[in-house]
Amino acid sequence: MDVRLAKEVGRPSAYRWVLLILAGTAYLGLPSLATPIRPWDGHFPRLAQAFLHGRLDILPDPSSHQRSDELIPSRDGTRLYCPYPPLPAVLLMPFVMLFGLSATVETATRIVSVLNLLLFDACLLKLPEVLGLPRLQWRGRVLLDVLFGLGTAALHNAMTGGDWHLAHAVALCAMQLALLEYSRARRPSVLGVCIAAVVLTRPTAVLACAFFAMPLLRSRRPRELVLLVVPPILAASLLAAYNFARFGDPLDFGYQRMLLTGDGKICMETFGQFHPHFILGNLFWFFLAPPWPLVDGRFPWLGFDLRGLSLFLACPPTLYAFVAMKDRWGQAAVRDAAAAVLLSLIPLLLYFNTGYAQFGHRFSMDYLAPLLVLVVAGIGTRPSRLAFALTAVALLVQFWGLVLMPITRIPIG
Repeated sequence: MDVRLAKEVGRPSAYRWVLLILAGTAYLGLPSLATPIRPWDGHFPRLAQAFLHGRLDILPDPSSHQRSDELIPSRDGTRLYCPYPPLPAVLLMPFVMLFGLSATVETATRIVSVLNLLLFDACLLKLPEVLGLPRLQWRGRVLLDVLFGLGTAALHNAMTGGDWHLAHAVALCAMQLALLEYSRARRPSVLGVCIAAVVLTRPTAVLACAFFAMPLLRSRRPRELVLLVVPPILAASLLAAYNFARFGDPLDFGYQRMLLTGDGKICMETFGQFHPHFILGNLFWFFLAPPWPLVDGRFPWLGFDLRGLSLFLACPPTLYAFVAMKDRWGQAAVRDAAAAVLLSLIPLLLYFNTGYAQFGHRFSMDYLAPLLVLVVAGIGTRPSRLAFALTAVALLVQFWGLVLMPITRIPIG
């Protein structure tokens, strides 16, 4: 890159316009090059439509190919409810009002994913200071943006674009807004509102938000801690009221009655939604699962199982999280980020499925914000050649998995 281009990249407005155009091209263009892992007929637009008509249930439409899997029947079997927390549907309401069910989860997921990349870039301007690092150089900024946009689970999430993926994208957006606030003013009420949005979108991701609360716990400032926790408590109360209105019980999320098929149905019926039985299997698919030889020996010769691929193989630069924990453990933000990642893994490892169908480790979206704090701390503001090489490998792996899509199925007990 010549000096002139380097100066242009250094200008926030010019660089962000370039980032916006490239992200939009990638997230909207790459899906057309690949065969979707599964077709989506999202529940969130129909739930938004129900909200607009003053209902909480989704009306079946016999004239369409509407999916019924993963819906929850009422106790008397007369109604069907969406199992996912409602904030993504609430956000879709104005678009469903304008465009009807043409406002799809695929489009919404990709738009939010572009916003997430812009938010991540904004966080990079102040995050090094929080980590005790010098100012981020433009090469490091470009590298980290490329890594986030094209080398992490954010890309798979945007390309697949289903109900789960929209929820992941919205929850990550809320966490990155919190990270932006954390790296600047740290107003506890603003942080609390962002965490409340996570509660209403992906409750399992709330534990990753411990990252934002830990500095207040150490400082022993009760007033600010109250300002932080009140919005999430109110959000949890709204979720409880939502459950009561649907099922007559504020603690009943309905998952035990969710309409499932295949292995998911067997696991839910045998062990329930969360159980220690799933820990070892989830550990394997999240962090250890390798590529597998394709049975027919076709190009590209290696494939992945839809149950998962190791996070560290799908995105090798995440190994820099361990570098951060080794070299920068004295930084409170590094310790807090590591604790937040570990906390968020508790429900994920106990969960009854791995995130199927997926490429890589889809549930890493729940803790991607604190994980990337560790990655930034590990790579530093002047990335080495190794960091560039590992990022290039991540991009090649993502292309292999998401565009070539060499899917296989490994019979593991």
